[in-house]
Amino acid sequence: MSQQKSTPIPRCQRCGRLAAETDKFCAECGNFLRDAWTDRRLLLSLSQEREGNSRDAQRDLERLLDIEPDNVLANHILGTFYFHQGMLDRAIDRYERAVRSEPKFVLAHYDLGVACYHRGNMKAAAAAFRDCLSIDPDYKAAHYRLALSLFHLGQLEEALEHFQQSMILTPEYLMAHYHMGVIYERRGDLDAAAREFEKSLAEAVGEVSSIYHLALIRRQRGDIKGAEQLLQRAEEFAAAKALS
Repeated sequence: MSQQKSTPIPRCQRCGRLAAETDKFCAECGNFLRDAWTDRRLLLSLSQEREGNSRDAQRDLERLLDIEPDNVLANHILGTFYFHQGMLDRAIDRYERAVRSEPKFVLAHYDLGVACYHRGNMKAAAAAFRDCLSIDPDYKAAHYRLALSLFHLGQLEEALEHFQQSMILTPEYLMAHYHMGVIYERRGDLDAAAREFEKSLAEAVGEVSSIYHLALIRRQRGDIKGAEQLLQRAEEFAAAKALS
């Protein structure tokens, strides 16, 4: 009796992720799975970009997207070109096209959030980072970026949760301690605020904002001399930074 052969599970040739037979794009890297010609065009564009021919690479991607406007990876790469040129609206449009074509493309969601953040649209940025985390709950940078977006939206309690999560996943994000300090300070918890500001100085001894906040806390506690010493330290650092 002959045994029926099982159909091999397809893999993305770019990143190796397993893909369903019906998948058109790789959810991990955005690679177009069914057209080697398109993939060669993308590789050519990337090669031109690495060689310093960004303008030619961008033009080739734009031409490719005229032919295949929903190509995930081409839209993502072109969006990144636009982002680095400061053309944020164009970048956002390309990233949005990428995630519409492949809703599980986590990097495109993250880059969309970054572009919206720099555009000043914190609500859209937060939504993009939430989408990113719905796909990968341990996406380290997304927790930090979401926390920043929520901080600027005034949603401080939820921002604090994501800052804390980012510190668990990525302890080197020292500026998370600064923002956590601000949140605790606004709560009136000066002890917790002072601890976070001190932590933010662990590898950035002259971080001016944290020093100023620590000085204000010392002044509120009646330590006028300690506050003046910190303010002097901040002024010296700011002057040194201006000369560097």
